Amino acid sequence: MRRRGELFDSVTAYCGAAVGGVTLFLPITFSWTENSTPYRISSLINSVPRGAAIGVIVAVAIAVLMRTFVGAAAAWWWAFGAAIALLVNHIIGRQVSAPELLTTQNYVDSVCGGVLLGALGAAALRCWKSGRQGPGFGFALGGAGTFVVGDLAEVLEIRDQDPYSVLETPPRTLIAIAIFFLFISALRHRTRIGRTPPPPGVSVELPITPILAATVLALVVLAVTEWLSRQYTEAARYDGHGVEIGVAIAASALAALAAAMLLPGRDGTGALLAVPLVAAADALGDTPRPWWLVLVLLALTGAGILLGARLPSATVAILAILGLGLFDLLSGAHNSDVRFGIGSAGLALIAGYCCGMARPHYPPSGVLAIAALFLPSLITALPRREIAWPDRPGLPEPGTPARVALLLTAGCAAGLLVLYRARPRHRHRPDEAPPGDAVATSA
Repeated sequence: MRRRGELFDSVTAYCGAAVGGVTLFLPITFSWTENSTPYRISSLINSVPRGAAIGVIVAVAIAVLMRTFVGAAAAWWWAFGAAIALLVNHIIGRQVSAPELLTTQNYVDSVCGGVLLGALGAAALRCWKSGRQGPGFGFALGGAGTFVVGDLAEVLEIRDQDPYSVLETPPRTLIAIAIFFLFISALRHRTRIGRTPPPPGVSVELPITPILAATVLALVVLAVTEWLSRQYTEAARYDGHGVEIGVAIAASALAALAAAMLLPGRDGTGALLAVPLVAAADALGDTPRPWWLVLVLLALTGAGILLGARLPSATVAILAILGLGLFDLLSGAHNSDVRFGIGSAGLALIAGYCCGMARPHYPPSGVLAIAALFLPSLITALPRREIAWPDRPGLPEPGTPARVALLLTAGCAAGLLVLYRARPRHRHRPDEAPPGDAVATSA
């Protein structure tokens, strides 16, 4: 019976993480967007990376609150409530006929997705830490699998529709499925003993450093991405912007290192792997995926998670990301189904391995690592020569995205070296809490 319950919680964690990931990854869309203006549609699209940054910060903040003040049962209920709010936002979006609310409701969508990821991550990764591997595996598979599959354009057949009237994402059916599983899991855990309240006269300190780490990483990545994008649209001279790209790479790597150093122990490994992994995935380009390939990619991602948990090595993980960047560079001139298939399979294995080997000791650190997969990358800031200004000088060469991914990976590899030298290996006890997550005497 216990195994069945753990399996059910694993499915719940997978569905919830997938819904939260899609929410941060894609803009919310409505049946009446075709009546909106191109300006408002552009505002909606531009709000996606900003909404993702907000969602990452919210997710880590909620995970810290769940870890510090409430028990595991309450975290499941919070995730259930967030999924309900997400569904309500989508239903309201279908009923409201004011196109100017597109961007606002997309931000609401991101906040709800962040709460869902944070609460669910706190519950699932707490189970993983206590020895119940299933929910943590499901959460990692849902987050990493959504990242690997990408924008779901082929699966949802968005490409075949009017760009001003695409399907809403995530679909309400998927949200409803997640709500059902979350409700049952929350009921299952309702009798679990919650966190013991502190004695009278004693207050619990809120660990602020994980929230600060998420804020630094999300805001710096967002600011650098938007700044680099403006260099191509507003600069008076088009000289390739090599200096600007170098500055952006250095800033992104330093932000990942700063976030990693703010997390306890070596928990920051996940953040230092997520940033270059996102860039290497974006450098792979648009990847057409039929529905059956999605199942293969999810299976490969799950295999990667298991392999990373069994044979963890940060060196192997960063070398694998470098290998993916080299593959992007060497095969960039051959846009074929074979290239996309090989690249997607490699990405699935690598993403899974990184999630498995970077398993954190502090649940909010794991939430940050998964949520960071949905942040924008420097690659998205580079204009694509095949669709924008083909005759305009100064546009990046076809191999530039792959080179940017390689340089960013090298910078994050240096950050991993700094982190590992500054934080020697330390074996955590199951009941050990990170610095700042302790009970302190009130003044």
